[in-house]
Amino acid sequence: MLLIALLRTLWRLSYQDMYDWLRAWPALAHACGLPLKPQGQYWIPSPSQQCKRSQAAGAPVHESLFVLTVLVAIRRRLIGARDLIIDSAPILAWRRADPDAAVGHAPAHHPRPLLRGYRVHTLLCRGSGLPVFYLLSRANVHDAPFAQPLLEWAVRLFCIRPRVIRLDAAYWGLRLIHWIHHVLGAVAVVPWNPKRQKQRSCLPPTWTKEELGKRTSIERFFGRVFLFFHLQRPPLSGWSAIATRVALTYSASILVALAAQHAGRPDLIRSPKRVLAHTWEGFEL
Repeated sequence: MLLIALLRTLWRLSYQDMYDWLRAWPALAHACGLPLKPQGQYWIPSPSQQCKRSQAAGAPVHESLFVLTVLVAIRRRLIGARDLIIDSAPILAWRRADPDAAVGHAPAHHPRPLLRGYRVHTLLCRGSGLPVFYLLSRANVHDAPFAQPLLEWAVRLFCIRPRVIRLDAAYWGLRLIHWIHHVLGAVAVVPWNPKRQKQRSCLPPTWTKEELGKRTSIERFFGRVFLFFHLQRPPLSGWSAIATRVALTYSASILVALAAQHAGRPDLIRSPKRVLAHTWEGFEL
């Protein structure tokens, strides 16, 4: 069921569409490990069973899948995790009555000043453009407290040794910068907070336009993943459902990169549409 949920996210299918694919394609049902009936046909879970079992499994199962995919990507040297970027992006609530959503400030480029929903705080590998870890919160929570937990979890889970940590002005804090420099042994690249113009004598040496411009990798990641996998406003309600969708979406983005690496096409690591089309070349149903 976990593999079916991952394929459904990767191929952007509904529960009914996934059910139809499994019925029409016995090889796919066999690859998913579905059992055979006495009549020789595969047991295909109905759309309602897929939905109910996904809800019963909860978010921790899908989050564990994301951790495993990151481990595989690190072992295959697809994710180097030397140059990391931290940023967040809003996830709009599908319903106003969502009990777990909250109203928070929207990004500067958004047409509306306030948004109701959630925020996903992401730790991204700049070299590969792939996520290393993430944390989910309501939209009314500030970004700054999530920087250190993101890094701590990533270091403990994956035994990585980052060298550069890139953050925006929302994460500015002397304690965080001191912790990155002295505990992680990395360099913090943080733009100066515009509210503290009188203290420019303490500017870090890495505060340059060239260094700050390298943060655009995570913006491209959000634009690619949120639009392609429909994560910007998923038709879901509730914390567990949103957390499950984020875990499956981030796992799917890494699997696309692993498939491109396996096919010998590193140029397709960040191209979900093209890597799937390349995989299907020469295949006949």
